[in-house]
Amino acid sequence: MTDTILCVDIGTSSLKAALLPDNLRAGEIFVSRQYFSEEAVVENRVAEEWLPCLKAAVAELTAKNPDYAVEAVCVSGNGPTVVTDDGTTLLYNQLFVNGGRGQAGNLSAQKKLALKNTKSLFIPRFCGFKLNFPFSWNDSAHIFGAPEFLIHELTGESVAILPEERFLPAYWNEDELKKCGFSEDDCKKFPGFVKAGNFVGKVSASAAIATGLLEGTLVFAGAPDFVVALIGTGTVFPGRLCDRAGTSEGLNLCTSKPVFAEGLRTLPSVVSGLWNVSYLINSSQSLRGHRETSLCENPSHGENPSVNSVASVRKFDELSHGINLLREAALSYGEYFPDFMTITGGQALNESLVAQKEAACGIKIKKMPCGDAELLGDLILARVGLGDYDDITEAVFAILG
Repeated sequence: MTDTILCVDIGTSSLKAALLPDNLRAGEIFVSRQYFSEEAVVENRVAEEWLPCLKAAVAELTAKNPDYAVEAVCVSGNGPTVVTDDGTTLLYNQLFVNGGRGQAGNLSAQKKLALKNTKSLFIPRFCGFKLNFPFSWNDSAHIFGAPEFLIHELTGESVAILPEERFLPAYWNEDELKKCGFSEDDCKKFPGFVKAGNFVGKVSASAAIATGLLEGTLVFAGAPDFVVALIGTGTVFPGRLCDRAGTSEGLNLCTSKPVFAEGLRTLPSVVSGLWNVSYLINSSQSLRGHRETSLCENPSHGENPSVNSVASVRKFDELSHGINLLREAALSYGEYFPDFMTITGGQALNESLVAQKEAACGIKIKKMPCGDAELLGDLILARVGLGDYDDITEAVFAILG
C-alpha cells in the first residue's frame, strides 16, 4: 500500500479531493469533484452538503486507487466564508440580503466608522451574517470559515486558520471586533488561530461513519484556497510566477521584498519574510467562457467567430499587460522576473487555451502534476505537519522540484 494524503478543497460550487502520494509522477492523479446543489447554495445551507460530498469523494477515490492508504487529511477552502454550527453559510461571494459592506444596523456612529475603516476581510462579513441570520448567530457556539467548519465536522475541534502572522490585520482580533460592535459573548464564538499545516485532531467515530474514513485518521489545517494554490504551484520562492486561472484569474509573483505599483496588490507570502505581488484579470470569466465555447463552435448555433476572435484578443491583451506590469515593477525593485510561469485552475485543463496564452504573451507556461494546485498545497502542508519536512519551502522543493 502507498501512503497518501487525502487533500480536500472546498470551493463555491464543488468539493475537490484527491489522494496524493509524495511521488506525484508515480501515476495519473485522479481528482474527485462533488458538486453542491444550487438549492443549498441559494438557501445559505451549502455547508450541510460538505460532509456528504466528502463521503462520496472518499468512496470514488478509494475505488479508483485501491492500492492507496489514507495517512492523513488536509482541508483548505474559499474565504472569507462564514458558517455557524447549524450549517448556515454565507459564501464569500454572496451578497447580504439587505445590502453590502458597511451595513451596521443600530451601531453607534463610532462603531459604524470602525466597521467602514477596518482592514479585515472577515469582520464586515461577520456583521452582515449576524444581521441577516440573527437566530443562527445567537444559537451558535462557534463562528467558522469554510475549511474550519469541515475540520470541526471531522474532529470536533474548533480552530481558525491563519496562514502567517502578517495576515492578522485581514482577519480579526478581540479589540477590532469590539470596536466594530461585537459583544463579549460574540467574541467568545471565534476559535483561536492555528497556523496553516498544524495538526488539529483525529477523525471521530461519528465522522468515520459519515465519511468512510478510518476513525483516528490525523487531520491537518490547510489554508485559504488562494494560499494553498500558491504553495501548490511553488510560488514561494522569489522570482516564481503563477497564473491562477479559473472562474476568476490572477497573476502572482513571489518577491523578497514588498513591490508596489499602480494596478498591483502586495500581500505577505505564507513564507515568513517573502511577499506576493498580484494582478487581477477582470475579464477572466469571459475568456474562460469564450474559449470553452469556441472549441465546439458550430455556425448553426449562431456563433460569430469574428466577434469571438476580437474578444479573445482583448482578453489575451489584458493577460499580457499584467505580465508586463509585474515584470516592470519587479525589475524596478531589483527583483528577478522569470521566463516562465505555472498555471492552475480550470483553464489549465484546456490545452488549446494554454497554448494560445503562451503564443499571445510570449512566456512559457508550465502545467503542474495536478491541475488543481490547491490540492498540491494541502499535500505539502500535511507533510510539513507530519514532520516529513522542516518547512514549506523544503517540502515544495522535494515534492514539486
